[in-house]
Amino acid sequence: MIRRPRLDDIASKVGVTRMTVSRYFNDPSSVAKATREKIAKVIEESGFIPSRVPAIMSRSSSMALGLVVPSFSNSVFTDVIDGVEKSARDAGYSVLLMHSGYDEKREEEEVAALLSYQADAVILCAAGHSDLTRLRLGKSGIPCAELLSISEDPLGLNYGIDYTSTFRAATRAVISCGRKAVAYFGARMDERTIERESGYREAVEQDGLKAICLNTQARSNFSLGRDLMITAIKKHPEIDCVLCTNDDVALGALIACQTLKIKVPDDLSVIGCNALDFCEAAYPTLCSISTPRYELAKKATLDIISMIGGKKKNWRGKRIWECGLKAGGSATVREQKAISEALKTLSASDTH
Repeated sequence: MIRRPRLDDIASKVGVTRMTVSRYFNDPSSVAKATREKIAKVIEESGFIPSRVPAIMSRSSSMALGLVVPSFSNSVFTDVIDGVEKSARDAGYSVLLMHSGYDEKREEEEVAALLSYQADAVILCAAGHSDLTRLRLGKSGIPCAELLSISEDPLGLNYGIDYTSTFRAATRAVISCGRKAVAYFGARMDERTIERESGYREAVEQDGLKAICLNTQARSNFSLGRDLMITAIKKHPEIDCVLCTNDDVALGALIACQTLKIKVPDDLSVIGCNALDFCEAAYPTLCSISTPRYELAKKATLDIISMIGGKKKNWRGKRIWECGLKAGGSATVREQKAISEALKTLSASDTH
């Protein structure tokens, strides 16, 4: 039976005391260079991994941040994970990554697990939580951040995007360019999708137009977007613009336009959201609202680490981040200019 190597094994092989090996892990410079080299060599050969439990117990810090994302398959959260992980790693922290599946009950369980692992802070990618999650994080005494969505009652830091105002502005912009039958495609129906639809509805109603919404609880993908577009054209052949909850749906809609021989953007424009890399690979290239996911995740992580270190005392604060527009051939030049100018009027804001 294979036995995991222990601290005593390393000490015995090197010919030093257990305390010397322990000092090596806590502060390598406190051990003589020749001894350091011997210890490092034995560790590499043995595959030894030190337990962090004693360190956690002695300094009440795990040097780990908890991150809960709604989905591993949705590439939108890749930038969030990258922003958190890089900032944490540069500061000497690890990231404990959890997956909630867009479910508050599951998020509740994941947060409980992170707290049991003594995470130094918890970062969530949602604004809606169960009462128990809010209670546990409120009683934990550690910094917390909510990313992407705007929270009415932040648990701590809230770095998000006003999707309602963003989609209201984008919708009004395309209407101002002459589009008369603008549709909205939604998927999964999570809080951000609902906020985008709300902004779209406000805009079309304000301009006296009919709201054309096709929504599904299914997970977004290219095939889903294609099917939504085919269904939409059958029911509403007058559609001349489609705003999509994300780029997966938008690309599928664009593919359907090619199948249906719809001229894009002359007869119908397609606009996505999040500006993912594959927008450039579409034909025509996909015009998409650009969301600063990496930037806000990085900033939130750096601020949280400062709070852990005592450099920042205020654990609460809200910041709304600006969105831009990724240019693409799926919208007219006039529409792209109008959307870009409309988004610039939505200035970022901070409250503490």
